[in-house]
Amino acid sequence: CLTTTGKSATMIAKYRPSCVTLAVTGDRQTARSLHLYRGILPIYFPYHRDADWRKDVDKWIEYAMALGKKSNVFRENQLIVCITGYRPGAGYTNTMRVIPVE
Repeated sequence: CLTTTGKSATMIAKYRPSCVTLAVTGDRQTARSLHLYRGILPIYFPYHRDADWRKDVDKWIEYAMALGKKSNVFRENQLIVCITGYRPGAGYTNTMRVIPVE
């Protein structure tokens, strides 16, 4: 889940899915506060945002997938669900993609 405020990640965690929710955020305070929720693994994205939103989202997803593979949360050929928004900022979450781990 790519999140600015953490609201999307907390809404997902509310339903207690059987898998871990990785919440990628560019805000340190949001990453710290997401540690308080069950099933959420916050990931702080320390890089500057790209001017092109679509390229930026792909960068965030690649970063999360690399960390997920490194920490053994993801395995090869596993499918992950990525929840994002169609534009930057809070309140625009409306896109769900199913992506295979490579």
